[in-house]
Amino acid sequence: MQDIVRIIIPIAAIHAVVLAAIIVVVKRLLLSDTVRAVERINQAEADVRQKEEALRREIEERERDLAQRKAQAEEELQRQKDQLAKDLGEIREKMTADARKESDHILDQARRNEEKLRQQLTQEMEQKAAAYGAQMMGLVFSENITAKIDAYFVDELLDALQALDAGSITVDAATAEFTVAHPSAPERKQRMEAILRDKFGANILVEEKLDPALLAGLVMKLGSLEIDGSLASRFREATEEIKKSAAG
Repeated sequence: MQDIVRIIIPIAAIHAVVLAAIIVVVKRLLLSDTVRAVERINQAEADVRQKEEALRREIEERERDLAQRKAQAEEELQRQKDQLAKDLGEIREKMTADARKESDHILDQARRNEEKLRQQLTQEMEQKAAAYGAQMMGLVFSENITAKIDAYFVDELLDALQALDAGSITVDAATAEFTVAHPSAPERKQRMEAILRDKFGANILVEEKLDPALLAGLVMKLGSLEIDGSLASRFREATEEIKKSAAG
């Protein structure tokens, strides 16, 4: 029995030593793994903190860039607003100037049209005055009196022509045109030819045209010389004088 105990005790001691060694080794292995695990955790935490810091800096950088872009956009928008306001002001001024110019043009055109219409009306009134004079002559005077008035105007013009200084006039014409209000008697036509022959020393053929609008008297054309001795001309002159008197 003692022999068995002596055998078992060394074996147990060896087992105890081996077990203790195993425990120590396992403990060291576990401690080493734990340290490495802790180091990995610490490293991971450091990496996370580093990434968080980088992310924070990136966010701040992006926020600064965004703020800068926003400020630039607002500045550009304000610049465009100012430019638009300036352009609108220039357009408004141009439109106002164009409208004023067009208005002045319209007013000027209206004044010219008014003046033109006034002259037209004046001319029509003068023409109507001569026409009314002819109507009044036809209504007031008999045919005998009208013929005497015509003879008076014709004789007045022929007398003036006979008293004319022919030396101051150069006539380069072979015919003389007499426009009369009433047909001339042969003796009157002969007197016309005689006066022209005596005054200008040439045989000038008298051509007579009839124009009742002259009312009385005649209009003579000899080359560049023209003498209007008609009653219609006297009416026009009288109308001008009346118009001047009214204006004065």
